[in-house]
Amino acid sequence: MSEIRTGKVALGLALAGFVLFGASINDPFHFDDVLIINDTNVANPAQWAHFLNPLLLRQLTFFSFYLNHLFAADNPASYHLVNVLLHIGNSILLFALLAGWLDRRVALIASAVFLAHPIQTEAVMYVYQRSTVLACFFSLLALLAWHRDRRWAAAVLFFCAFESKEAALAVPLLLTWKSGRHLFVIVALVASLATGTLLVLDAQQEKTVGIGASDEIPALTYLLTESRVAYTYLRLLVFPYPQSIEYDFAVTRSINPQVAAQLIGLAAMFSIGVYLARSKAWHVEGFAIAAFFVLLAPTSSIIPSIDVAFEHRLYLPMLAFSVLVAAILARFPEPAWLAVPLVASLALGTLFRGNVWNNDILLWEDAVKHAPAKPRAWFNLGGAYMDSNPERAAAAYRKAIELKPDYGGAYYNLGVIDQVKKNYAPAVNAYKKAIRQEPAYWPAWNNFGISLMGIGEKERAKQAFQRTLKLNPDHWPARYNIALVDFDAGRFEQTIPLLRSVLEWRPDFRDARFLLAESLARSGHPQEAQQERAKISK
Repeated sequence: MSEIRTGKVALGLALAGFVLFGASINDPFHFDDVLIINDTNVANPAQWAHFLNPLLLRQLTFFSFYLNHLFAADNPASYHLVNVLLHIGNSILLFALLAGWLDRRVALIASAVFLAHPIQTEAVMYVYQRSTVLACFFSLLALLAWHRDRRWAAAVLFFCAFESKEAALAVPLLLTWKSGRHLFVIVALVASLATGTLLVLDAQQEKTVGIGASDEIPALTYLLTESRVAYTYLRLLVFPYPQSIEYDFAVTRSINPQVAAQLIGLAAMFSIGVYLARSKAWHVEGFAIAAFFVLLAPTSSIIPSIDVAFEHRLYLPMLAFSVLVAAILARFPEPAWLAVPLVASLALGTLFRGNVWNNDILLWEDAVKHAPAKPRAWFNLGGAYMDSNPERAAAAYRKAIELKPDYGGAYYNLGVIDQVKKNYAPAVNAYKKAIRQEPAYWPAWNNFGISLMGIGEKERAKQAFQRTLKLNPDHWPARYNIALVDFDAGRFEQTIPLLRSVLEWRPDFRDARFLLAESLARSGHPQEAQQERAKISK
């Protein structure tokens, strides 16, 4: 196949990728995407040096979010576009990598399956999961560099993959299996990075994954639970319907005959893969089977996570599954007759699933349909309804609280709904419950203060704003609200430094500038007051 042919393949994959995923550029933010735009390191242009800290994980991913915010602020379109481009790039890189190792028909089919499979929708359309897509991008670049004997370049690219998402650590292990070279060095480096990652997560008191999650779901319990989840993953790869952003699996805490059979089945599949990988006739298929389980292991083995199942965890393992499908189809006399309808059916599934992701309400209505007992699904459905239908949102939050009475976030959002309606008394009660469950959640303290001001309890409100600033010193609106309280109480001298700090953050905040001028005038600084008034009129 000539360079022109390779270029045509790349162009075809790019066009297909935009047809399948291009509509997602118009999607809103979803789920944890709000954490991106609320991250002060991402949103503050002066914070670029933060990304040089080696003790913070996924720095490359968050640096890419920083660049997105720098160029397009909170517009979700640019974030989605980058995800789509990365996914298309990954399919092209997969073709380039496989074309150097295998029959080009296998490379083409595998890259098309990887691009078009509906299971990829979550990793691509859920912006926060750029970590997975970016880790895959650098992993494929690293494999290409390794294949071309550029060892140092490969090492740097593998580290970039790790700095995108830690699960990419599994990829270098495949090289030791494939080539048998540098076995000790690669295994030692992977083990060191994995251990370091767990220690960093523990030091940061991370409670959702790693050592911190073991109190809620011990490693053995997680492994037993994943033995069931793995079969759902396999079903989704072979028959990707129905899909959901939320899966609700009961935690498995002991070994019973069913669990034992599940574990034996998974071990047998992996063993078959290892056995076939050693043969000449079925080497590719065997290696792909074994590689699938290796790539799945970081998220679905003994390292616990509060969430036992997510579709985006299949993004890296899809590399191996795509090769397996392509290698099997290539054994038929006319593989195109099978590959074309297969890829077409996968593409239709992706378009169908993409329509669900296009609308946040549809996405979470679909989630509660498939996981009706999961409080978080109802909570996020409430979030989807917040702007368009507050009453439905409140009903969804109450359902979340019914399933999980200590759901602080649901109480907080109920408070927001009442606060917007200026029903300040019930809002105060809701925020109290939210703070009781999550004492370190600074937005609840801030809104608690605003609602206290609404019922006239201004000094209590000031205490709430001060608590907000202890938890988040960068939240300048709390400083402004304290200044309002002090101004109303006649403490004009105290308002001046607060308002000056607010204006350092927001020089265009006219109300703060006006209040500063009034505070200066009433505290005996008429010339400075006049200077501030002059700035307002500009």
